[in-house]
Amino acid sequence: MELGHDVLNVSPALPDQLPLAERLREVGVENWVARRPPTPVQEVARAMAAEPAVLGAAVTRPVRALEMRVFWTRLRGLAQRAVEEWRPDVLVVGHDMAAAWAVDLPRELPAVLTCHNLTWLWYESRARRADPARALVLRAEAWRYRRHVLSVLPRFHTAVAVSTLEADELREIGRTRVELIPTGVDTQELRPAPREPGPPRLLFTGTMSYPPNHRGILWFAREVWPLVRAQVPGALLDVVGKGPPEDVVALDGREGITVHGFVDSMAPYFARAGAVVVPILAGAGIRVKIVEAMAAGRAVVSTPLGCEGLAGLEPGRHLLVAEEPEEFAAEAVRLLGDPELSERIGRDARELAERSYDWRPLGDRLEEVLRDAAA
Repeated sequence: MELGHDVLNVSPALPDQLPLAERLREVGVENWVARRPPTPVQEVARAMAAEPAVLGAAVTRPVRALEMRVFWTRLRGLAQRAVEEWRPDVLVVGHDMAAAWAVDLPRELPAVLTCHNLTWLWYESRARRADPARALVLRAEAWRYRRHVLSVLPRFHTAVAVSTLEADELREIGRTRVELIPTGVDTQELRPAPREPGPPRLLFTGTMSYPPNHRGILWFAREVWPLVRAQVPGALLDVVGKGPPEDVVALDGREGITVHGFVDSMAPYFARAGAVVVPILAGAGIRVKIVEAMAAGRAVVSTPLGCEGLAGLEPGRHLLVAEEPEEFAAEAVRLLGDPELSERIGRDARELAERSYDWRPLGDRLEEVLRDAAA
């Protein structure tokens, strides 16, 4: 909107997500919402009643793409009306699992696909840590997912990847143009603050309903945290993020762990953190939690998977990287015990965030992609 464009968002929403639609309108984004039924069973039943073809899609589409097909039964009419009434210059479809939505809209309308991650890589990362039988199922779903996305990728003028690894993979596939625009943060809003005095404290943040996040923090709490506490008995751990499942909630109060759930602002938690931990064992795309920590000037310890795909990130300079529990604990203890190292890493990370991950220049790059597609 700052660049003078009108933006219309068309999306499905659960009842508790409707206030988010109003927040978008407050910042100038028109928002048309297809209200989702309160339970998945009702949603699937209504979708099948409205479009019996959904049942056939259960055979041909991978699970997450089938979920998007269910959403589309309620969203298609809104999207088609938006095209007729708004006559947009370009269509943007968010996420590869929803890529098939563009097929039902006029082919003369140029389309851009924003890949927040490549979902087949998420399945493959899970397969690497699964038992043999489960790994076989996950790899089969990854194959189905990749085939599904590749079948609709030529519909798009450009695919936007957020990860260097995923941009490389899409370019190798070669079905459409590919641009790399990482997920960013507002570095003017999220700024470094002096470390608040207090006991040694680590921070984990993320949407806890997202499986890689809650599985990662459970691994950290069970495998790594006891090793940290053995060396730093007074250390504390803040776990912050919306929708923690019961097994994460159960960590609250155990061995210096506090589970906060959703918070209005991350700034106070970054301010009192000696370091941020990113114990991600599965997933794809990039971890925004690392970019946020960088913007806040906080040092990070991450698994290799947690930080993969982040352009410009140098282990040892912008963060520390460890994989096994003993190594991960040692790096976390190192940061807690060496404020000069922690501050130096946080300072270099902040400079990288300003240079490469600020929303404003990233938004300018996305506008260029959209202008090119609409030309």
